Amino acid sequence: MTKRDFFRIIIKLFGLYSMILTLFNFIPSNISNFVMYKEELWFIFIVLGSMFLTVALFLILLFKTDFIIDKLGLDKGYDENIIILGDFKNEQIFKFALILIAGFLIVDNFPRVLFEMINIFKTKSSSNSIYGYEVDYFNFIVGIVNIIIGLFLIANYKILSAYLDKK
Repeated sequence: MTKRDFFRIIIKLFGLYSMILTLFNFIPSNISNFVMYKEELWFIFIVLGSMFLTVALFLILLFKTDFIIDKLGLDKGYDENIIILGDFKNEQIFKFALILIAGFLIVDNFPRVLFEMINIFKTKSSSNSIYGYEVDYFNFIVGIVNIIIGLFLIANYKILSAYLDKK
C-alpha cells in the first residue's frame, strides 16, 4: 500500500465517521431543540448553517480525498513510498472500519433503547413510570434507528467497502 492510499483511506474513514456523528447525534439533538426555540429565527439559521457545513465537510472528505492529499502534501517527504501492513488491502481496512462503526452504533444505543422499552412497558402496564424519569419517545426512536443503521452496515459491509474503495 502506498502512502497516498493510506491517507486516502484515513480521510475517507474520518469523513464517514463525521457523517455518522452528524446524522445520528447532531441532527436528533437539534431537532429536539427546535421545540424550545421554534420562534427564534437565529437558532434556525445557526442549526441549518452548521448542518450544511458538516454535510459539506463530509462530501469533501469522501469525494475530494486526492485534492486534500495534494493540497496538504500528505504523501510528500517520506523516505519510502510503501507502507507494509501485512496482508491488508484497502477494501479489508474499509470492511474492518465499517464493522467497527456499526458495532459502536449498536453497542452505544442498545442500552438506551432497552431502558426506554422497559420504561414504556412499565408505564403502559401501570399508572406510573420509573421514579423521576419520563418516557422519551424521541430518543427511543433515534436509538432504534441507530441500531437499524448499525445492523444495515454490518449486513452490507462488503458492498459499502467496495464503494468506498473506488478511486
